[in-house]
Formats: sequence, structure tokens, C-alpha cells
Amino acid sequence: MAFKYLGHRIREERTKYRLTQEQLAEIAEVNESYIGQVERGEKNPSLETVVSLAKSLGVTVDYLLQEEVNVKPNSLINELISITKDKDSDEIRLMINICRMISQYTNKITKE
Repeated sequence: MAFKYLGHRIREERTKYRLTQEQLAEIAEVNESYIGQVERGEKNPSLETVVSLAKSLGVTVDYLLQEEVNVKPNSLINELISITKDKDSDEIRLMINICRMISQYTNKITKE
């Protein structure tokens, strides 16, 4: 498994949501000091723990384990996933329609 960027991504996602290591540890049901060790690259978590951390942070496992070169596009997708994870289908459909309207508007402006 590729753990090289795992700790960095976990810290990045945790701080984005203003979670402490203690809060993330409680949500993911792991030890607080373990979160710090993983973030610093001192420990490589089991697949089960990576899955738990990904769920707790609202990201995919592949995002946490991916190579550095793909961070930007996938992090935007993961951000969209995290925004919609607690929404029902009507709310998600509304968000999609708003995005389409914005896209059409910006396309119209750039063509003028």
C-alpha cells in the first residue's frame, strides 16, 4: 500500500473541517495519539482503519492513498462529495442545477 501521502491528507482533511485529533479519533474509533502518529508518518494504519478514517472525513479511501500528482482534481471531487454526503436527492439535484446555471452563465460571459 502507498502510505507516503496518507498522513498529510488526513491532517489536511481534518483541519479543513476544524477537527482536533481527539475529535477525529473519537469519530473513527481509534486512539488520539495514533492519529498523530499516522499524520506524522510514524505509523501505517490497517486497511480497516484507513476505511474508518476516510468515512469519518467524508473522503474516499483512494483519495487518502493516491499519488501526489493527482491531488488537485480529486480533492475538488472529494470536497463535492463531502458537501453532499448528508443531503437527500432533492437537495443534491438542486445543487447540480445551480452548478449548471453557473457554468452556463460563465460560458456565456467568456464568449462575449
